[in-house]
Formats: sequence, structure tokens, C-alpha cells
Amino acid sequence: MNLNFIPTFLTIVRKKSISAAAEHMYVAQTTVSQRLNVAEKELGFKLIERGKGVKNIVLTPAGEEFLRLAEQWENIYNDLQILKKDGPKLDLNIGSIDSFNTFFLHNIYKEINNTPSIYLNCHTLHSSEIYAGVDNKTLDIGYALIHRNFENVHVKKCFESDLVLIRSGSIKNATVHPLELDPQYELFMPWGEEFKGWHNYWWDPLSIQKIRIDDIHLLLDILKNPVYWAIVPEWIAKTSSRNHDVSIQHFSESPPPYTCYELTHKNPSSSKRSAIDHFHTYFQNVK
Repeated sequence: MNLNFIPTFLTIVRKKSISAAAEHMYVAQTTVSQRLNVAEKELGFKLIERGKGVKNIVLTPAGEEFLRLAEQWENIYNDLQILKKDGPKLDLNIGSIDSFNTFFLHNIYKEINNTPSIYLNCHTLHSSEIYAGVDNKTLDIGYALIHRNFENVHVKKCFESDLVLIRSGSIKNATVHPLELDPQYELFMPWGEEFKGWHNYWWDPLSIQKIRIDDIHLLLDILKNPVYWAIVPEWIAKTSSRNHDVSIQHFSESPPPYTCYELTHKNPSSSKRSAIDHFHTYFQNVK
């Protein structure tokens, strides 16, 4: 079958009539009908039901199946045109913890969106899932808060920020001591192993926080209640203060910094290595 018929068939389906398809394609209706008849003869089955008084086209069961294949062909054809115009497509699967995805990587995603040759699949995951994904190559780049040893995973520190206290309303003092805070009203987020050790030093690890959270947007929403407080990276606190009524305080007994690690596979393919190098360029520009 002549593949040039596929755009005609898709136009017929999308315009819902042969006459509307012909008008859209700037050809005679008889030309479209002839193309349809020739294609059905070559295929050996009818694509469209014929009947008097039928204004909109109705696909046969075979036509429905052919539509699925035609749409796949269209996607492949479009990808080929992009390949001819822009060269090989660079695609990346990225997994990151929520905080880094939301407040840092989204700036990179916006920049890359203007680059037609790079395609991203972005996922918000827990650190353990990110390590596993990079190890088995379902993820090309990962951003996690913990440092682990995996045989196939290269780990490097890529970002660091002080941890500060935020709560709603105005606060006079620029600093706060951990023991001034009631732990039952903390909106707790896990910022890595070193932070956990610092946290357990100042507050009983067996004490129960009313709310534990792993979503930074949910944290900021609950924080509107002035009874609650939270410990977050300073760069998140400053960004949040521009859009929310929150005050920032530093600790007189400082917690360890928020540290984010970048994970990549030790043996990526050449195409993946090229895509990762491009991503690193954007990362450094945003950083």
C-alpha cells in the first residue's frame, strides 16, 4: 500500500467526513474518495462504512485498528523529520527527591524546554528508589540526599545549603535554639542521615511529631497555622518567603547542611553520556 494515503486517512477521520477532508487538503472530493477506494482494495478490507444519509464517517472494526497503526506511523514520521532537522534526539530519565525537583531542577527543565533536541522524563522519588533506578539504568541521572555505595553508580556532591527554621508570621529574633521549640508541632521532613543524627541529639527520637511530610508544597500549606514550624534548606525558605507569610530563623546550634548528591551510571551509553553532558551545562548555568 502507498504510505502517502495515511495522511489522507487521518485527515478523513479527524475532519469526520470525506468532503471536509478534501476541503482541508485543497483537493477535489473525488480525489479523496479515489485514494480511499484504492487503499481499501490494496488492503483487502473496508476502512469506512458506506451508507445513504450518513453525514459523518464511521470506521469499520478493521478501520479502527488501521487508525491505531496510522497514528503510530505519523508519530514515527514526525520523529524522523525532527531527526533530519535537529540531529539525534537526546533523552534523559531523571529521578529526584521532591524538594530538589520542585525548587531547583524545575529551573533547568524550563531552560531545556527551549532545546528541541533534548527530551526529559522527570520523576519524583525517594532516595533509595533513585539509587536503584540509576543502578539498573532506568534512570540516567538521580538526585538524592543520602550517600550510598553501589557498584555501578557514581556519586558526587552537587549542591549544599544551610538548614533554617521557618514558621508563619513575624519573628523578632534572628536566631533560635533547638530547645526553644516544641517538637510535637514540627512538620518533619527527612533531610539526610547527618540531619537525623543532629535532630535526635536535640529531640527525643521516640517523641512523636503530629505530622511527618515528604511533600514541600503540603508543608508550606500546613505551615499557615502559626503553631507549626519546620526545618528546611535556606534556599527553599527564601523562595517560599516571597510567596508565603513565613519568617526565617537560623539556629544557634546549627544543623548539618542540606546536601544533595548527583548519581549517574559508571558506564552510560555514548548517547546518554552526551545528553548528560548537555544537562550538566544547564545545571551549572542555573547553579
